[in-house]
Amino acid sequence: MKYTITPGFHLTLPEKCGVYLYRDKDDNIIYIGKAKNLKKRISTYFYNNRQHTSKIKRMVHAARTVELRFTASELEALLVEARLIRRHLPLYNRALRNYKAYPFIVLRTDLPYPYLEISRDAVISGALYFGPYRKAHWLYPAVDALNNWLKLRRCAGPLPHHSCLYADLKQCMAPCVDSALDVQYASHVQKAIDVLESSPAMQTELERLRDVSAAELRFEEAQEWQWLIDLARYNGRIKRSVARHHALVISADPEVGCIGLVIVHGRLIATLKTDCLTEANTADMLVKARALYEQAKGTMDAPTVEEVDEMLIIASWLENHADTLTVYPLDVSVPV
Repeated sequence: MKYTITPGFHLTLPEKCGVYLYRDKDDNIIYIGKAKNLKKRISTYFYNNRQHTSKIKRMVHAARTVELRFTASELEALLVEARLIRRHLPLYNRALRNYKAYPFIVLRTDLPYPYLEISRDAVISGALYFGPYRKAHWLYPAVDALNNWLKLRRCAGPLPHHSCLYADLKQCMAPCVDSALDVQYASHVQKAIDVLESSPAMQTELERLRDVSAAELRFEEAQEWQWLIDLARYNGRIKRSVARHHALVISADPEVGCIGLVIVHGRLIATLKTDCLTEANTADMLVKARALYEQAKGTMDAPTVEEVDEMLIIASWLENHADTLTVYPLDVSVPV
């Protein structure tokens, strides 16, 4: 739905959730935004404009029409906005004009004697993925700290049949030369999972180890414990590894209505809507969501660059709205 920008036009806009696209005199898209209430948001561009930045003033001056695209939820509007910005690269949108593949921490549980790696590539069946991480500068020292502590193997691929420099330097348990370490190695892998899945007990233990190291003036060691604490806290915000993130998230917003967001592998695959949040309606949405999950699980390809960006948007939105959301697991064997 497209509107010509004329005096007072914003007063006639619908109060719906969605995305808006400003176009110039040549019909080029110059700005894309989103809002829970399109009428309220767009109206802010056309009154009290003394508070606007020079960039917004230039954009409003150049705009001739605004196109509205409605969505069923605020989260869907966020995702549509991101997709449109990547596709059209509008002049006045900066945040998403440049993007890249975001890294994951991968625990290679698909192989004997799992090991950790940082990857931006395809999803490997059977491996556990944690992330994605928008800022990677602290990721490498955090993984190094995890390896230094747990002595997991660092050789990629199948287990070799001989020891390496890491084993000689006592930086690896060397399961390649001592199969008697199976149980101990498995317990260390579980500790890595506890860190990466932000186990409260593990966070408490890491904080204790950090404080002991600091009290004994071993500050470099204390810094390594802090890397692991920061990693656990970040992953706590992400909530779960991508491989296990399957949930129906119900949001009741007075401006949008009652929405059920079906999330599988960290990705939004469907949006369900109901007039009011009753026990019967919730049960109905859960049945539909679990049916969608059964259809989708195991069939989703490796996340593209765009999907990883959307996974970050979803994780951030869930974190920021945690107090107002109700979450139901779709895979009943894995708590959400």
